[in-house]
Amino acid sequence: MAADPSTMNDPKRIKILMQNALARGEEGLARLCMRRIFELGGAGHTDPLTQRLWQVVTAHEETLRIKHGRAQRATKTRKQIETKGALATLAALAMDKAVTPGFVAVIETGMAEFTGEYVILEYANRFDDAVVQAARTRLEGFGIALPKTWRSRLT
Repeated sequence: MAADPSTMNDPKRIKILMQNALARGEEGLARLCMRRIFELGGAGHTDPLTQRLWQVVTAHEETLRIKHGRAQRATKTRKQIETKGALATLAALAMDKAVTPGFVAVIETGMAEFTGEYVILEYANRFDDAVVQAARTRLEGFGIALPKTWRSRLT
């Protein structure tokens, strides 16, 4: 029986498990591994919003790494987090008119909860209405179900 990725904390070991699962055609296990890698991206951050943002960055980088077969660092996003903080970075992602390849790649995994727009709706009370509306519009435009905990202030 394969290891349970939800109990693992070493991304390198999880990636090996994921590669082995893919080689054996075990798509479900590979998907669980990917989810766990994304979750661990936020480890070590005490603010839940910042933790979720780093999960988003990890999801972006990992999905593009898998798609292109090489590391794809989100350098611009990482720099923006460092200089402007989590809130401003998430707001900028939502307000940008362009849809990033990372967003599309994460959506294609079926794990929209690891997009910045989804995180904004989870923490809507920390953002301006325009940012929340932009995040909602983008997710709805891709047919993504909104977070169950989210309640619209804009309806």
